[in-house]
Amino acid sequence: MAPGQGRSKEIIMFVIAGITGQTGGAAAGALLAAGHRVRAFVRDPSRAAAWAARGVEVVAGDIADAASLERALAGAQGAYLLAPPQPAHPDPVGSYVAVAQAVRTAVQRAGLERLVFLSSEGAHLPAGTGPIRGLHRAEEILAGAAPRLTFLRAAYFQDNWRAVLDLAAAQGILPTMLGSPERKRAMVATADIGRVAADLLTGGGAPAIVELSGPQDYSAEDAAAAMSAALGRPVKAVEPPREAWTGILRDAGVGAAFADLLAEMYDGIAGGQIGFSGEGEARRGATTLGETVAGWVRAKAA
Repeated sequence: MAPGQGRSKEIIMFVIAGITGQTGGAAAGALLAAGHRVRAFVRDPSRAAAWAARGVEVVAGDIADAASLERALAGAQGAYLLAPPQPAHPDPVGSYVAVAQAVRTAVQRAGLERLVFLSSEGAHLPAGTGPIRGLHRAEEILAGAAPRLTFLRAAYFQDNWRAVLDLAAAQGILPTMLGSPERKRAMVATADIGRVAADLLTGGGAPAIVELSGPQDYSAEDAAAAMSAALGRPVKAVEPPREAWTGILRDAGVGAAFADLLAEMYDGIAGGQIGFSGEGEARRGATTLGETVAGWVRAKAA
């Protein structure tokens, strides 16, 4: 037998945070499809039972706890990590800082070679960005934490519109705080974020920053049109008065501190301050807004 003949391909293991969510699930799925081993780092292992059934190793822990994260990273070649938003936290920006500090400590103690950390457009700005300010701080803390580190700065999530799908279905309206309903901006599907994260973990390069948008830019009117097509009824984009924003967010179950930050973020988006810096490698996902919305409606009907 010739050298190497008959040997199986090396199977590389990656740690994924947020596997029970959208971007982490997409990243894990892409890695499994490519034949890699995946270890899920989750707070509640019972929520990852379906992943365990697919051969994913499930490890319990808290992303803000360096010791449990270090144990999860042991033996891994790379990891996709993120700081989950905490809408009820009294200090949302501080929660991002705590996660970043824990991640830095765990990554360095575990000797992790490759880290992809989910960030956001606007993370290059120190202020005026609402909760994105927490990711600005996180990037500062994590700089140099791993030999191959990429901040994956994603555009506004297409999936954010899911929160108003039921309202659109019932009343035919789509509230927007993004500014003029006809104004287009970058939006990306969380499925594409996960797939790009997997590509960054397994690819040869290690760009310091990747700025990720969708296949084209979209407006709130485009989101309303996508919902109209998927729901089979007219849907109109409407812009609530600025003075009503915080109350609307609070009524949606967001804590007072986070509601204030979100209102600040939407001010920054509407005013054009929040966007990509242009300093990173620009990439585009493949999933259209129409495909994303249609997927929600199909899932809801199933």
